[in-house]
Amino acid sequence: MRRAAELWPTQQVYIEGAASLAAVARDTADAARWINRLAELGIGSAVAGDTGYRALVGAKVFDDAATRLAAATAPVARSAVRLTLADTVLHPEGVAYDARSGRWFVGSVRQRRVVAVSRDGMVRDFVGPAADGIAGVFGMAVDSVRRTLWVATTALPRMEGFVATDSGRVGVFGYDLDSGRLRRAVWAPRDSSTAHTFGDVTVAANGDVYVSDSQAPWLLRLPNGGDSLVRFLSHPLFRSLQGMAITADGAAVYVADYSHGLLRVDLATRSVVALRVAANVTALGVDGLYVHRGALIGVQNGITPARLVRFCLDADGRGIRRAELLDRNPALADEPTLGTIVGDSAFYVATSQWDKFDDAGRRAAGTTLRPASVLGVALESRSACRP
Repeated sequence: MRRAAELWPTQQVYIEGAASLAAVARDTADAARWINRLAELGIGSAVAGDTGYRALVGAKVFDDAATRLAAATAPVARSAVRLTLADTVLHPEGVAYDARSGRWFVGSVRQRRVVAVSRDGMVRDFVGPAADGIAGVFGMAVDSVRRTLWVATTALPRMEGFVATDSGRVGVFGYDLDSGRLRRAVWAPRDSSTAHTFGDVTVAANGDVYVSDSQAPWLLRLPNGGDSLVRFLSHPLFRSLQGMAITADGAAVYVADYSHGLLRVDLATRSVVALRVAANVTALGVDGLYVHRGALIGVQNGITPARLVRFCLDADGRGIRRAELLDRNPALADEPTLGTIVGDSAFYVATSQWDKFDDAGRRAAGTTLRPASVLGVALESRSACRP
């Protein structure tokens, strides 16, 4: 385990494994070393009070490391609730915003619907439950130029009305932002040999739509005006693709891979590079990913504790020189997922409910459901990655 942690020095599970096994071996110094490493990255579960570390309590080197970790992972609540939806079983994943109408859109994995929240706070169905055969709603993106809301949809057992013949259905739906009319429903060809999950979608300036398949894993493209999804790219660095963010110049797309961190894909050459990462930064476990003023904003829910973070990029856009914590608010955001940027603020789904239901859609025992909420964090007042 120590060897794994040394080879993959930002992977939380290996670092915590090395620390806990060092505690079993009564190697106080080594356990403290790994706990300090977690603190440096700002990740990790509390070790104070953990019975696995009981024998080390009282040793200064351990107590100091445990205190440092507790401080490095404490809540930093800078967010405020922007939207609250009373439905406790909505199971939201994605959120989008249309500046022209002032409406918010929140999608439901479980109920297979999209709700719209107007300026006056009224909540209405924009896409009714299972309308047009839509499956679970994942990521969404607004194309304000062509007035289209794009939705990534995946059929999975936890959605209402799932039947065995739904297995393997993934697609992209486009809806007229003003009328709600379905403009295009594009299902990917069935492939019984490979599992698929369309988790997120983004739109290029030219109207091309890109979708990430986290299980295959592929990036797919729906050309502007096209009627079929094209496999755009796969790569050895693709293992569990999540969010995407197209650069301001449209030349590249940043892609979050749960296991391999943040990647940059050149859209013309289809070359893929993993971003260089500073030693005290982990870019693993990012779900939602967005560009803001030359930096990347990530919803990082594949680490503990989950957080909203700004990754400050090098001048060439191919490296992360530091990470800035924007929000870590477990009291409100126990299961954050995807979000969106509106002006100089970041908004993200705080209560996705993934852990509140099992894979078959049954309520998990002992869980408490809460109204769906979207949190907002102001970005303009932060350092904006200044040197």
